[in-house]
Amino acid sequence: YKNIELIIIHYTAIKGKLNSIKYLCSNKNKVSSHFLISNKGEIYSLVSVKKRAWHAGQAYWRGHNDINSISIGIELDYIPNNNNNRKYTKDLINSLIFLIGKLVKKYSILSHNILGHSDISPYRKIDPGSNFPWKILKNKKIISRIQKSQKIKQIQQLLKKWLIKNKFISDKRKKLLMLDYIGYDISL
Repeated sequence: YKNIELIIIHYTAIKGKLNSIKYLCSNKNKVSSHFLISNKGEIYSLVSVKKRAWHAGQAYWRGHNDINSISIGIELDYIPNNNNNRKYTKDLINSLIFLIGKLVKKYSILSHNILGHSDISPYRKIDPGSNFPWKILKNKKIISRIQKSQKIKQIQQLLKKWLIKNKFISDKRKKLLMLDYIGYDISL
């Protein structure tokens, strides 16, 4: 039994739930996911959470290279279409919120460990994409995001002094340090 720490959100980019299920359940494709949520909000269990699903591929988060061993993969029945600004359906998002709530409770997954495929594989993946409504998940207190506060200026001043003291002068070095601190792979 594995120690589940992460939930990874993907989109299928395949037309229709039946095609997605067929693709995700075919051994020849060498990809699978624990769950699939259709546009209509139907939740399909494809791989037992007690087993490894092959959804993350080459990935990294906070020192972990084998993301498939510590995560639950959720595929969303969605095809990105930048021309039409295609949005995720309300039913799909409501089911995602429901499923994440159950998984978080059962496995004690921390809110900052609910991620997109693009977070764990930023050099090769973009899903769940720019149309994914992270703000809805934040407003429902499912995920955590940095909040503005009155202490932000004090924190910025302390950080600025620390960066100068430790010779992080270029914007590139500063950004890489911060991304590494959050958990991103900065090796490239």
